[in-house]
Amino acid sequence: MKKTDHSKKLRAFSLILSSLLLLGSCVNNAPETTAEAKTGEPTDAVTIEPVTEPETTEEVTTGAETEPEPVKVGQATLYQLVPETSSLMMCYVIITPNNKVVVIDGGIDGSGVNSKPYLQSAIRAILGLGEGEYFEVEAWFLSHAHRDHYYELAKMLRDYTAESNYKINNFYFDFPDIGVEWDSAAGSGDYDIPKLDTLKAGMDNYYAINAFTGIKGADVPEDKLTKPDGAENYYYDLINGAVINTENVDKGLCINVDGVAFNVLMTWSPKARYVNSTSVIIRMEYGEHSVLFLGDCDTDEQGRLLEKYEPEQLKSEYVQMGHHGQGGPDKSFYDKIDATNSKRLWPTPSWVWSDAKTYKTGETRSWVGLPYEADDFKRERLQNTGNDIVAGLYKKTPSSGADKVSKWTEKALENQRVAIFEGPLPQE
Repeated sequence: MKKTDHSKKLRAFSLILSSLLLLGSCVNNAPETTAEAKTGEPTDAVTIEPVTEPETTEEVTTGAETEPEPVKVGQATLYQLVPETSSLMMCYVIITPNNKVVVIDGGIDGSGVNSKPYLQSAIRAILGLGEGEYFEVEAWFLSHAHRDHYYELAKMLRDYTAESNYKINNFYFDFPDIGVEWDSAAGSGDYDIPKLDTLKAGMDNYYAINAFTGIKGADVPEDKLTKPDGAENYYYDLINGAVINTENVDKGLCINVDGVAFNVLMTWSPKARYVNSTSVIIRMEYGEHSVLFLGDCDTDEQGRLLEKYEPEQLKSEYVQMGHHGQGGPDKSFYDKIDATNSKRLWPTPSWVWSDAKTYKTGETRSWVGLPYEADDFKRERLQNTGNDIVAGLYKKTPSSGADKVSKWTEKALENQRVAIFEGPLPQE
């Protein structure tokens, strides 16, 4: 047998094994509903299902060597997006093997808070679409109720019209009743209530145009699909915590989008001290690849994580640095999950990255083996190693007019394309 043939067989076997492991990682016992596409046809891109024991089969020997079925190889692409490098924000876009779109957060604050929404243009550019062409987002995850993590979505929904020509099939988030039933140790300054009201009203506006047909993984009775006259924040309240909640997370919640698994490891606790420490924590898996999204995870939340999971379960190929790399998880956490040997994602604006003392990014850099000072990081050309992807240091962004598809050039997208992961290609 030729060496190349042997390598191909090993690779096929590895992909089959990866596919089985991926399917086995998704756990959830919540009922499943169907989201309707714009055409009215049901879409099954998002699945939430419990783990079942694999069936055993008896091997039949024929005397001839049985060739394994070839596994088609797919790709999942991860973007860490920013329209410019000074706004405080976190936004990740994942394109699955069959070109489905997943968004994690998509927020904005600071200089970009009142700018026109940019993300629909960025997604169209990523998909190779023109201005105004139709697309769908299969799943949109929100980590917590701070506007640098949700306000881009709020603006998109606020401004949504029938001519917007895109659709979001499923929203997944679990926010406390901020400022009403839940108090922060930081006081009212920790709340983003006025901006959160924009998100709430935006969801009602969105579903006034797109009939609500239910969210996948949540048991929404048919008589609740239509907003009652005079109700406010109706769809926000219906969706909030419908799938991501303590009960489902404790069972082992995984939301599978087109073969890419989003394992929800943690949601908020009534003992959380700040809005930041209510962050939903997600570990994405595809093939042999993994990404840990920490949101604005705080030290109290890292303690709950390490009580529930062994460090080996948290170690990942890529780690999103909690709270933009400053004032979040401490050194002990990054040591336990071996972040020194991970590739690190920093959704960190230029001014936070550069001011090591005020924002404590210097401490976090030191913890993972980088120079304390940002200038030393640049001087040693560490931004070119690919191990630390810092949003505030991107060489190319749309700069202006980010709400136009044409401004998201291939160079801009290439700068913000974190990784292309290879794994098994799921059937459409």
